[in-house]
Amino acid sequence: MFCVSQLTIEQDERLLWQNFSFSLATGERLGISAPSGYGKTILGRVLAGWQTYRQGQITLDGLPLPKQGYCPVQLVPQHPEQTFNPYRTTGEALGDAWHPDEKQMGYLHVKPEWLMRKPAQLSSGELARIALLRALDPRTRLLIADEVTAQLDPPIQKDIWQRLIIESQQRKLSIIIFSHQMALMRQICSRIIVTPV
Repeated sequence: MFCVSQLTIEQDERLLWQNFSFSLATGERLGISAPSGYGKTILGRVLAGWQTYRQGQITLDGLPLPKQGYCPVQLVPQHPEQTFNPYRTTGEALGDAWHPDEKQMGYLHVKPEWLMRKPAQLSSGELARIALLRALDPRTRLLIADEVTAQLDPPIQKDIWQRLIIESQQRKLSIIIFSHQMALMRQICSRIIVTPV
């Protein structure tokens, strides 16, 4: 169970989220919808432990997120290129987490030759798929997906979301989705939080 209690987030002295609370069961898929500029990206970073917050509590199975070692909550941000070292190949970055086989790469339409290239040699859509693959490390318990397929063609979007649903069902992977595509979230999520309410 992933629990967020009375979370308050500020950015540059601006209050973004105040007393925000929700819980997420193991294997549940939750959508969060908010207008542009509302702070969804910052919320995702906070939920994944990438950024501090003013007050509140975030726990997984009753415990705070680990500050060292592998974190079982993984975020794939809207701009995944920011999460890659520009001087290393994407394959080296992926190998820091785990070593998927070609079948697993195929599920997300990741071509093996992409892993021999550096981030600047790939498109944002290609990097998004590699970032998703990296986040699907078997140790991951919760995936936070921030507009991760927005730059992909509809057929590839469909394949990737179908794969993520299978991952959620087979390994009880919880997923939080940030998206402006309400129709997409209705198809994927068991519950959607719309803010401001």
